[in-house]
Amino acid sequence: MAIKNGPTNSDNSQRATPPKFLIVMIAPTPFYSGRGTHMRILHEANALAERGHRIIIVTYHNGTTPDNLHPNISIRRIIRFLFWYTQIAPGPNWQKIFLDMLLCIKTLRISKKEKPAILHGHLHEGILIGWVVKKLLFFRKLILVGDFHGPLVEEMRSHGYLRIGLIQKIFNFIEKIIHRMPNQVFVSSPGLKQKINGDRKENDAFVLTDAPTLTYKSNPPANLVHNRHESDLPSVVYTGGFTPDKGLEQLFEVIAYSIKNGLLCHWIIAGDPLKQLIVPEEIKTALTVISPLGYERLSELLQRADVACDPKRGNILQGSGKLLNYMYAGLPTVCFDGPAQRFYLGDELAAIFIARDTEDFYHILKTLLAMPADEKRKLKAKILKRVNEFSWAQSARMLENHYAEQLELK
Repeated sequence: MAIKNGPTNSDNSQRATPPKFLIVMIAPTPFYSGRGTHMRILHEANALAERGHRIIIVTYHNGTTPDNLHPNISIRRIIRFLFWYTQIAPGPNWQKIFLDMLLCIKTLRISKKEKPAILHGHLHEGILIGWVVKKLLFFRKLILVGDFHGPLVEEMRSHGYLRIGLIQKIFNFIEKIIHRMPNQVFVSSPGLKQKINGDRKENDAFVLTDAPTLTYKSNPPANLVHNRHESDLPSVVYTGGFTPDKGLEQLFEVIAYSIKNGLLCHWIIAGDPLKQLIVPEEIKTALTVISPLGYERLSELLQRADVACDPKRGNILQGSGKLLNYMYAGLPTVCFDGPAQRFYLGDELAAIFIARDTEDFYHILKTLLAMPADEKRKLKAKILKRVNEFSWAQSARMLENHYAEQLELK
């Protein structure tokens, strides 16, 4: 139910006063734990709340309340029935089936009582839950919005699941069915848009862009990067998860190749404390691992870096909030080719930063580290100009307009 009456004019540009909605966001995850998926959920919700909408985030029993949560947002959690379940790292877990059943019941109860206009499901599980609730409350004519952060089957495989062919075929079928469930679909990358549009008759998925999530403080502490022996060397940084789908195996290959070819730099890998990072012996002396790296200190680390890298392969089809944060810090960022990387970098920067293979990655990195100071300043200006084209406020306006359009159609 809209808090105010919706617009009568279907042209978004003609809406003088956008309607205000009550939105139930379904987050089948231990929100909030400061990783990429949670950043997207939080900043979408905050940006919508800034525009006057009321948001209810329904999520698991574990997780924390972020400090910067907008007053228009409330978090409702399922009962702590699986009291032993404390996982906050990304990745599948069969116990989540039971958690998602509890989340479905919680979402149903909230939707019956609060009478929202929109069910906004994050991830495949959240969309499936939203579809069930929508069908059970068919008389309310709820709008189901699907927010896909990545491909279901490919991500499960990257975490070591679905090794049996028959099970994988079953999940491929389920994934395609879920793609067809929402009234409106948003995705985190152009590659994912193409995949999902292939499963929908309407061919109507939209890329809902990520945006930088960081703010910067001056004078980062000198001891942030501990155990760094070659303090005079330029630093190359990776931040994020230590899971296979993030491309760390490819990054280790790049580091080994760089050492073999005499590239003088210090590598910093910082992030996920929840999965042990096994570093090959031949590269250990060239890098520092910082784990855990609190999100509040990420901006300080990026301010100290000279170059960043995003080694994730393009076939993962995820968005790239990491890349946007690097760009927001003005960092040149070497990455492997993929639709999300090209989308966010734009043609000019993609021609500079995108690598085809390990050797190409090394040569781009070497060029960037040797770049004269005046060229670095010019390149930084181009990076900052490009990243300023993306904002959560812009994404919120896009969501708001599509919410209103769907409500006019029902």
